[in-house]
Amino acid sequence: MENLLHFSEQQLYIIEEAIDISEDLVLDYFNISSDKWKDYRYEYRTLAYLSQAEKTDKAFAQVCKYECIRKNDLNPPLSFDLYRICIQDNWILNAIKRSLNRIELRPLILYIATHELTHVMRFIKHYKDFFASPEEKELEEAIVHSVTYEMLKSIGDRDLDCVLHRYRDYRWE
Repeated sequence: MENLLHFSEQQLYIIEEAIDISEDLVLDYFNISSDKWKDYRYEYRTLAYLSQAEKTDKAFAQVCKYECIRKNDLNPPLSFDLYRICIQDNWILNAIKRSLNRIELRPLILYIATHELTHVMRFIKHYKDFFASPEEKELEEAIVHSVTYEMLKSIGDRDLDCVLHRYRDYRWE
């Protein structure tokens, strides 16, 4: 039986705040007007709400893509893609615990949320194919780390700077 760590209520509040900040950053970076933002179909889910297939032992989060069909009696069905950002509580909490208080939840989640939402926007805008080859995915990962850094570097938070520094070798430069 799995013994997985889950975020507490207080931690979930911190996560919601970080996601709000990341959404604002991504909206600005990709020059998306606030009235168009609702057209981008994505959601965040934490470990408690993930299916087995959405859990991973390789990352703090991953993006899953679903084709959704909305049935309407008056028109043909409407098909759209939904991107689910699957946050892996257990890996994040274990990493924070192992860091001996050198990494805080808020800046780490801000990085993760911004990074994953950047992937989603790049898929939606067709900058990169969700089903790219492993080689293309590796390059895309470096590009997204670089874009994430560009969005977060000017915030000027010491704890966030620590997280940015830890990901420096993953950036494309």
